[in-house]
Amino acid sequence: MKSVKEKKNIFKKLDLKPFFGGIAVGIANIIPGVSGGTMLVIFSLFEKLTNAISDLFKKETTTRKESFIFLLKIFIGAAIGIVAFAKILGFTLSHIEAETIFWFMGLILFSVPIIIRNELKGEKFNIIFFLIGALIIGVLEYFNLHGGLANTGDDGSVISYLILAGLGAIGGISMIFPGISGSMVMLVLGKYEMIRSYIDKLTSLDINIYIKLAVFGIGAVLGVIISSKVLSKVINKYRGKTVSLILGFIIASALILPLNLETKLILTTEKICGLIVSFVLGGVLIYFLDKLEKKNSD
Repeated sequence: MKSVKEKKNIFKKLDLKPFFGGIAVGIANIIPGVSGGTMLVIFSLFEKLTNAISDLFKKETTTRKESFIFLLKIFIGAAIGIVAFAKILGFTLSHIEAETIFWFMGLILFSVPIIIRNELKGEKFNIIFFLIGALIIGVLEYFNLHGGLANTGDDGSVISYLILAGLGAIGGISMIFPGISGSMVMLVLGKYEMIRSYIDKLTSLDINIYIKLAVFGIGAVLGVIISSKVLSKVINKYRGKTVSLILGFIIASALILPLNLETKLILTTEKICGLIVSFVLGGVLIYFLDKLEKKNSD
């Protein structure tokens, strides 16, 4: 029989945190207005992710294998999160949309003190960068609520494919940037329905759809790589300002989540109680995740 200490060492060697963090990222990408990058910050994986991606492309490094395994765990977790929870979240968003959104609000807002503790690391909080982050989210949401920017055609021309690759890059950047929802950015740019229609037509076996999704995917991968390398350097050099900016993104995006509800919110006593309970349950989950992380790190 293995001792408790030996079992704990096995779990530490396996390091399943990136895997479960990846699942959270996958789930978040299904929810309109919720950022996968925010989940990375909540699980204290954001900086590790940007460093790991940057590490893959360094000429001289001794940790390329470890970085690859770390990224693979997140990728597998995200894929499982999207596939396994899509139907569950589809059901909850259809039947208890407001409660689901408020649960995510609790999840995000209760994690703010933990983010400050884990990410600032003694650096000063910068109110100006915090307000800039909140303002950017506000501007994105304004355009989102007003139908997005002008939509361009999808005529199969070279220019349309270049635009599609550019959209993929923007989506890739927003995918890992905390507080910024990729789906919201696509809505603002007036391209959400176009991308969603491509995904819906996957089973049609239309080669043109596969080509368009491949172009979008290549752009997304490039966006993730470029933004990760930039963010890795910026956060190491300007940690206080960068974390403050990210906190502005995160808090503002959480507070405006109810604006993205598809069904009209009618506030009855029962409904208010349900929303409060959902919000608190999000906070309870964060509390136990934080306790578990502290216990494993001891």
